[in-house]
Amino acid sequence: MQLIDKLILFNRFLRFNKLHNIDFSATIYQSKAHFTDQSRVWKDKGLYNEIDSLLTNMEETTNKYNHTLSKINDRIETLLRKEEIDIIRRDYDNFEELYPDLELQKQRQVALDNEFVQELKTDIGNFSDWRYAGLELNPSNGVMTNSLLSSDPMYVYTGNVADKDSIKSNFNSFFAEKRLMFYDNLQDLPIGQLGIITSILSFNFWPMDPIKDTLKQVYELLKPGGHFIFTYNDCEYEPQIDMCNGFASYNTATVMSGLAEMYGFDVIKKRCVRDTHSWMVVKKPGELTSNKLSGPLVEIKDKI
Repeated sequence: MQLIDKLILFNRFLRFNKLHNIDFSATIYQSKAHFTDQSRVWKDKGLYNEIDSLLTNMEETTNKYNHTLSKINDRIETLLRKEEIDIIRRDYDNFEELYPDLELQKQRQVALDNEFVQELKTDIGNFSDWRYAGLELNPSNGVMTNSLLSSDPMYVYTGNVADKDSIKSNFNSFFAEKRLMFYDNLQDLPIGQLGIITSILSFNFWPMDPIKDTLKQVYELLKPGGHFIFTYNDCEYEPQIDMCNGFASYNTATVMSGLAEMYGFDVIKKRCVRDTHSWMVVKKPGELTSNKLSGPLVEIKDKI
């Protein structure tokens, strides 16, 4: 059996098994109390004692069932973790061998679901604000850049893959030349001054170490109360495990939540569209504050 097939199968088993844990404890407790109370009016309590014994046996059998099911799940979890290690190692090899160029990024964007794009843009728009600066990491050709339109100033990190001309073409000439600020080095950006940062279609293809490095850098760049929105490949959904077959990297919501919290973030929301596209919103603890009294007037260029 292929590695991806094993991961899909083990995840399917666990998801199914978690639906079949049995808990009758409350019902058994209530039944015992009911029949014990009722038995008090009878001299011959034989049948009530029999019911009490049956209920006790049911409780013991249920506990034994749940314990056995737990051991099955532990065995599957152990095998799943082993397979995860193998695929994560493969992700590191792929990351070193396949450094993405602009053409590859465009191919990846073609696979994006329209509903996902609109939902993600809405989230980004809801968390961006003219009172705070915004930053887009690795924007490729700028398919999501205008979601940060209200951010002021608006920074674009071009250290990986970015087509500056395509990004600028999403805006009028004034905004493109005066408001968009391109940086090739994150170290040049102001520390602790950003209200929102986004990373779209990067973590989906990265192994853990570069993700950790980015989380650390983002935390330092954000103001207290600032938000970080990123996409990733959540293999707690079966279709996204299948994407690991030569396309995306292996990751899960559990792992990403743990990493975000390890670097100091609070997890605000986890979203998924059609079981195939996942993203997360995390927040640097604190409350956003600003001394700005008004926002700039800008116009987005009409799209065909």
